[in-house]
Amino acid sequence: MRFSSMMKAVRAQVAAMVHPSALPNSLERIRHERFMLTRLAIGAGGLSLVPAYIAWRGRLDLFETLVLVAVGLPLLAVFVLSRTGRLDLAHCISGAALTLLIVALACMTGGTTSPLLLWLAAVPAEAMFFGSRPYVARGSALAAIGLGAVVALQSWGVVGEPAPWIFAAMPLLVTIAIVHAMLIATAFLRRRDDEQREHRASDARARLMLEHVGDLVTWHDLTGGVVFANEAARALTGSEPPQLHGKGLFERVHIADRPLFLKALSDAAHGTGRASASFRVLFVANRAGESAGVPTVRWLELNARRIDQAGPRTGAAVVCVTRDVTDRRVHDEERERHHAEAVRASDVKGQFLATVSHELRTPLNAIIGFSEMLSGDLANGLDAERRKEYATIIHDSGHHLLDVVNTLLDVSKIESGAMTIEQAPLDIAKLAEDCCAVVALKAQSGQVTLERVVGPDLPQLLGDRRALKQVMLNLLSNAVKFTRPGGRVTLAVVRDGGMIDLSISDTGIGIAAADLPRLGDPFFQAKSSYDRAYDGTGLGLSVVRGLVGLHGGTLSIESAPGIGTRVAVRLPVAGIAAACEPVRIATHARAPRRGLETKQPFRLTA
Repeated sequence: MRFSSMMKAVRAQVAAMVHPSALPNSLERIRHERFMLTRLAIGAGGLSLVPAYIAWRGRLDLFETLVLVAVGLPLLAVFVLSRTGRLDLAHCISGAALTLLIVALACMTGGTTSPLLLWLAAVPAEAMFFGSRPYVARGSALAAIGLGAVVALQSWGVVGEPAPWIFAAMPLLVTIAIVHAMLIATAFLRRRDDEQREHRASDARARLMLEHVGDLVTWHDLTGGVVFANEAARALTGSEPPQLHGKGLFERVHIADRPLFLKALSDAAHGTGRASASFRVLFVANRAGESAGVPTVRWLELNARRIDQAGPRTGAAVVCVTRDVTDRRVHDEERERHHAEAVRASDVKGQFLATVSHELRTPLNAIIGFSEMLSGDLANGLDAERRKEYATIIHDSGHHLLDVVNTLLDVSKIESGAMTIEQAPLDIAKLAEDCCAVVALKAQSGQVTLERVVGPDLPQLLGDRRALKQVMLNLLSNAVKFTRPGGRVTLAVVRDGGMIDLSISDTGIGIAAADLPRLGDPFFQAKSSYDRAYDGTGLGLSVVRGLVGLHGGTLSIESAPGIGTRVAVRLPVAGIAAACEPVRIATHARAPRRGLETKQPFRLTA
């Protein structure tokens, strides 16, 4: 017990002598402690015998003095290591001490013929325990220098005949050399066991830490296969960690994102050493409390880094940390959508100001100009016919302004949901006839043929007469306006079960495919292949879409540049109450076939 307590006290004192630079690394700290403990034991044990040896021998010769110096040098190595933390320098001093001891004893026991020269092999062997290749190289150099010193001293005649007592002590010296070699081998095995134990403890600590990390940590080989995955695999992929090994993780990556995933691993392993990527994985929950078996798509963000110390033993070349960024992606997409909507609202506002200012300025200029002429000094010089002409222009301009304002009010009511309709039975065929009569003069002046096709047995339609008349007039006016002289506009009304199909087709300039999806947006006017501009606010089709939606109907458009346009409206005969989705409007835009203007289904007779 006393010996054990004493050894603990000695170890504690030696541990206190370790330089602070070696404390963070447990293996390095153990090497420092063992180096100092063994050198203190050797130095203290050897120096404790010096007084007795001097008393026995009396006067010491050169080689005996060198032996005493060699015994004391390990204490100097301990002092250097404790003060500087440099194990390489301390070991060099210790190796020099051992070499000096062997050289001195060899010179005392026959020089080059001494069997103790074999003990020089212990110098590089001991270095193998305390350090790496540089330590072994320095130990080998010291052993070679020691051997050369013995050979040189032998050739100079410095080595004399060994003393008679040397032969009697030879077995003891050889035994000491054998014990030293045995201690070196034992220490080497202990070092290996300590390192393996420390590595196992370090791996256990690392794995314990990784199991409690929310991010998925994976190690990949040079081919991208997974060799390790932590427990976060369950939360991020819905799979057990072993299921991700090999190509398991790759097979769960969305097929469109697999090239990006492999590129990130390749860049980290063979390129810059670092790479990142965002990709989708198919998540299938398999734990209680979740929707088991229901696959969902999750966005993951991967940060890969090359393992520079990787080798064939570990099998790992890249370490990746992957985290779930699904919520962040949803937030970013929502933010981008809001930004796009804000930009679109700003564009609509600008387009609104530009369009409305043009539509209001032109008739206002006419009203102001001609009213000033009628009320000014020049009015006396105007005849009755000219006064009537000016008054008609003012009247038409006022009606145009009223139409623009009413259209703006209608769009505003539709967009805000304040627009209401009053349904009553109406004759849709008679309404179509009245609307054709209204635009007939405009079609005639534009040299456009206007046709009306009405199917047989049309029932009474339950709807708002004013709203449906506005729908027909807007569509007919647009068709006539965008049809070239010599073209044709056809209004067709037929019955299809419980629905009324109302279509207006023309042979006009048509609409480009890129503009079709935006038809019906407020203030949007499709561009034609002609240089001339067409008047209008771009609100007509928007109003039509809203009014058709209020009736529970659907609106579809098909068009192609240079061929023409067909706008089809389907309305429920029984009114909005018979509509499946009364407040929604389905708009379908598609390019028609060639020969749109000669479609046979519209050639019905009244």
